[in-house]
Amino acid sequence: MSRTQSTDPRDRMGVYKQLDDVPTERQLKQFHDQYEGEDTYETFLTEYLFERYDSARTKEKYRLAGRRWKEHIEAQGRHHALARPAAVDSWMADLIDQVSLNTAYNVYWVKLERFYEWLQNHPDHPHLYHPVLMAAANFEHAGVVWETKIGRGRTNE
Repeated sequence: MSRTQSTDPRDRMGVYKQLDDVPTERQLKQFHDQYEGEDTYETFLTEYLFERYDSARTKEKYRLAGRRWKEHIEAQGRHHALARPAAVDSWMADLIDQVSLNTAYNVYWVKLERFYEWLQNHPDHPHLYHPVLMAAANFEHAGVVWETKIGRGRTNE
């Protein structure tokens, strides 16, 4: 019997359901100095993802998503590993204006969600919350992309 995860992102994100719930000293913005000059997304790719998925197409899609995410978040003065949920939502809003909802989900959302899941589960990173899931639960555009995910029946991702 397979277990299915809840379709509600709040059920997947642990204790902290929105950024205001996170103590100030544990919010990701407090760790800017630790990440300055680091390409954490590239580390995620080379030390984790590419060991599991070796296809050139997968590598190309993850690198594309990473480049676009870094451009978006760095234009807001933040490191790509230290996102606020509102930044995830604004990226989804931009993407929905440029590409189909399915592309926003398949090409971009999936990669960012997996990146932050890795950060949350890696002992070298202080990520106590998942800004992508928080965005899905609390913001319009990220919520629409989340609904696309759920509508595809991929609740075990």
